[in-house]
Amino acid sequence: MARDGAGTRLNRGPRSPDEGHLPSPSWPATSSSTTFRRSRWRSSAAFEELCPRRVAFEHQNRRGNRAPPARWRIANQLTEHARVAHLELGFPSPAAFTPLPDLVPEERQVYDAAVRWYMQLFGDRAVRSVDGDELDDWETPVPEHGLRLVGRAGLPVEDADGRAELRLLHVGGPAPDATDPMASTEARFALLRRATWLAGRSARLVHADLLYGGMVVHEVDADSALAELRPWLHERVDALRTRIEHPLPRPGLECGRCRFVAGCNAHG
Repeated sequence: MARDGAGTRLNRGPRSPDEGHLPSPSWPATSSSTTFRRSRWRSSAAFEELCPRRVAFEHQNRRGNRAPPARWRIANQLTEHARVAHLELGFPSPAAFTPLPDLVPEERQVYDAAVRWYMQLFGDRAVRSVDGDELDDWETPVPEHGLRLVGRAGLPVEDADGRAELRLLHVGGPAPDATDPMASTEARFALLRRATWLAGRSARLVHADLLYGGMVVHEVDADSALAELRPWLHERVDALRTRIEHPLPRPGLECGRCRFVAGCNAHG
């Protein structure tokens, strides 16, 4: 264990739980004490950078072409199976991680590698998964803005003493900021969606890369974090409504990923 900057603890564990079969971590394990869809919050300027027509249709929950599920199939299964693995207070069992038959062989290999990393990173922590009316898996109403926050918001668990932990499970992707717990849009979204559960508590916010074995842990005072995030949400809602005030199409590279290309005037 070594120090890596003020307030940050850097842990470098074994190369992999199955030496020789998994790649080395893409980011280190660290610890620091410090219909509005999650995918639209990639950056602080996400709305301003996207086609106004596409943003408007997403916001209105318009029916469009179905997006291929491959991007989310593994991550969604892993999160759900991790939840099942912690239905009772205790250590996770590998038996809870049984992939559905819709995974192709390459996805199955990624899934199996991710399970091994999950057991390596969390296998020694006895927790139970948390559910309830305030912890809907997919959406949280925000009446003051007349909208819903839609999308997964991590895996909420508690230990034997009732301490809250929110696990953000990744399968690859960029390394999170090890110094700022709210640097990532994903963390902000998750904290806002879990606001009722976290109110008045301190939470362990964990980013875990289950493809390469990286982990970043922050201890977050939920009330302080939410006091900062609620004005940010208000600003983002204003940005959204400004962007869709004149929902004209803006053709560009994103058209290839747009679910609403059919009927778009920009394409004849």
